[in-house]
Amino acid sequence: MTRYINYLLILFAFSIPFKLFLINTLSVVLFIMWLWEGNIDKKWKILKDEKIFWIFLGFSVITLLSFLWSHSLSDGYYNNKIQNGITFWFAKLGYKPLILPVLLTHINRTLFKQIISAFLIAMFISEIISYGIFFEIWHIKRATINDPSPFLHRTYYSTFLVFTIFISLIRFKTQEKKALKLFYLFFALSATINLFVNGGRTGQLAFIFSAIYFALYHYRPTLKTFTITFVTLITLYFIAYQSSPVFNQRMHYTKESLHKLKQGDMQTSFGQRVAIWIAVLEVVKEHPLLGAGMGDSKKEIEKIQKKYFPTRSYINNLYHIHNQFLQAYLDSGIIAFLLLLMLFYLLFRENFYEFDTYAKIFGISLLTLFMMDTPFHFSIGVAYVFFFIGTFFGYKRSMSHQ
Repeated sequence: MTRYINYLLILFAFSIPFKLFLINTLSVVLFIMWLWEGNIDKKWKILKDEKIFWIFLGFSVITLLSFLWSHSLSDGYYNNKIQNGITFWFAKLGYKPLILPVLLTHINRTLFKQIISAFLIAMFISEIISYGIFFEIWHIKRATINDPSPFLHRTYYSTFLVFTIFISLIRFKTQEKKALKLFYLFFALSATINLFVNGGRTGQLAFIFSAIYFALYHYRPTLKTFTITFVTLITLYFIAYQSSPVFNQRMHYTKESLHKLKQGDMQTSFGQRVAIWIAVLEVVKEHPLLGAGMGDSKKEIEKIQKKYFPTRSYINNLYHIHNQFLQAYLDSGIIAFLLLLMLFYLLFRENFYEFDTYAKIFGISLLTLFMMDTPFHFSIGVAYVFFFIGTFFGYKRSMSHQ
C-alpha cells in the first residue's frame, strides 16, 4: 500500500502545473488509502507532534466556526455567487487538506526528490506549451500571445515559475553529471525568459526577493555580492522591459496605476487592491477579535464602503481581498490571521536540511503570493500550498528521526 501511496503523491505533484481534476480527488483517495494502510496509532503520534498539522487544522476549524458569528451564509467572498459559505468552505478547506497527514507521515528523502522532479517535469512540459502559444504554433483554451499561461492564471503560473527557476539553479550547482548540469542551466534560463514573456507581476516580484536570498545563501553577504546581485537584477529587468512587449506593457500599467494612486484615483488594478485593503482595516477595527465572519465579510465591506468611501463602489465588484492575510482576518478574525503568520514563521525558521534552500525559496514565493492574492479561495492555490508545505515538513520530520 505504501508504494501505491507514493506513486499517487508523485502523480499529484505532476498534476499541479496542469491544474488537473486529479488534484481535487487525489486528496480523498490518498487519505482513504492512508487509513487502509493501518498503523494509525503510530501515525497519530507523528501528527500530534507536528506544529504545522495543528496550524492548518486550527485554520480550517476557525474558518468554519466563523459562520457561527455570521448572520448569513451567502454574503461572503465566494467565487461563485450562488454558492453558500459552507459549500465553499468544504470545497476549499474541508477535504483538500486531507493530503497533509499523508505527506507528513510518508515523505522521505527519495520520495521528496521524486516529487520535486515530477513537478519540474510538469513545469518543463507546461513551459514548452507556453512557448508554443507565444509563437502561435498552437492554441490552448483562453491562452493568448499576450498571456501564454497554458493552464493556470498568470499569477499562479508566474509563482510556480519562480520556484522552478531556483530549484533548477540549485540542481545546476549541485549536479555532477555534465549533461544534466547543462540541462538545468538551460531550464532555469528558459523559465526565466518565460517569466517575463508572461504577465504575472506577482512572480516577477517574487523573483527579486528569491534572487537576493539565493545570492546571499550561496555566496558571502558582502558589498560585492550585493552589488553584483543588484546590477544583475537591474540588467535583467531592463532587458525584459526592452524585449518583452507583455512585460513592457505591464510595467507601464503599473507605473500608471501608481501615478493615479498618488493622485487619489484608485480605479486601477493595484488601486482597487489598496482601496479594498483600507476598507478591510476599517472592518477589522469594528471586529478586532472575530472578524466579520466568513458568511458576512462581503456585506460588511459594502457597509464600510457606503459609510466611509461612497465614491469607491467598484470595490464591491471584487471577488476576494487580494491578500490572504487580510482575507483571513476579515473572514475569521485574529486567530486565523495569527495562524497564517505562524505558518511562515515555521517555514522560515525550521531547518530543512539539504533541501533548506528549496524550502526558503518556496516560502519567499508563497509569501509574495499571500500578499497579492488569496490562494485559499482557489483549488489550485489550496492544492499547491498544502501539498508542498506537507512535503517540506514531512521531509524535515523524516530526517530529524533518523
